[in-house]
This record gives sequence, structure tokens and C-alpha cells, in this order.
Amino acid sequence: MPKKKKPLGSLRDQFREAGLITAKQAKKADKGALRSELRIKKGIEIDEGKQRIESDRVKKLQKDRKKNDLLNQEKAKKSEQAAIQQLITSHSQRQDGDHPYQFTDQNKVKKIYVSSDNKTQLNRGYLAIVKSADQYDLVPEVIAEKIKARNPATILFLHDRSKDLVDEDDPYKDYPIPEDLEW
Repeated sequence: MPKKKKPLGSLRDQFREAGLITAKQAKKADKGALRSELRIKKGIEIDEGKQRIESDRVKKLQKDRKKNDLLNQEKAKKSEQAAIQQLITSHSQRQDGDHPYQFTDQNKVKKIYVSSDNKTQLNRGYLAIVKSADQYDLVPEVIAEKIKARNPATILFLHDRSKDLVDEDDPYKDYPIPEDLEW
């Protein structure tokens, strides 16, 4: 009859049977493992190395989130600028002409030459002057309002037609300002 093999025990038992460790060393290893498990469960004396690694990981995650937020903001800003540029180029109403039209850009008086139709529409508030890439263009009032919602600094001049309403108490209501008045 063949001998039945003994089932192998734990790795510790196998080391002891092979003579690699003594029984005293095995008991000592058991006590150390049990103590470290209890410490971890109760939160007592957490390994400082592990704690430092965890805090470094958390800091890195926060730093990466901030970096991603900045990148996302830059992408959003670029996409807004591209959308504004697209609106301006696709709805441009500017016609070159001989009539100068003056407006302010960052507290400096600027002058563009437009057609008489453009000048009339600018004075009545149907067109607005917008700035894109150091150039000035004219867009309809509706498009100017869309651009203004996205980036108000792009709109340089838009006549407010609500101010054209004449107040009944105004002593100069009978003397309207001519549209072709130059300044």
C-alpha cells in the first residue's frame, strides 16, 4: 500500500518542517502579524511611511485637479473666442466708404471709414462696432447682443435706442440732434 501524503500546512509550517525556522521564530512572527493587524484596525500607530505616501498621493490628486481645471478653462476661453470670431466673420456688414466714424477703444479715439448706409445704421443702433484681432467690424444689433453675452469687451459701440425716447419733461424735446452731426 502506498503511503498517503500528509496535506501541506501553511507556509510557516512548511518552513519549520524544512528546518529553515524554529518554533520560537514562528511564534514571534505570529505575534508581530497579529499586533500589526490590530493596530491597523484600531488606527493605532499607523506606519509613518504609509501615511506620508497617502498624503503625497492626495496632494498630487489635488494638484492634478487644479491643473485640469485650468486647462479646461483655457479650452473654454479659446472656444468662446473662436465662436465670437465666427459670429463676426459670418455676419459682417461693413462696407468701405468715405464717411469717417469715430468711437473710443480703451480711452483712445479711433476712426473707421464706412459707407453712408453703415453710418446711418450705426447712428440708429441697428449696427454695432466690434473688435476682433485688432480689427474693427460692423455686425447687426442681434449678433452684437449675442457677442456681448459671451464677451462684453468685444463690443466697442452699440447705440442704445431706448435713450432715443423723448422725455415729456425735457425742455429740448422740440430740438432733435441731427443724425449727420460730426464730432
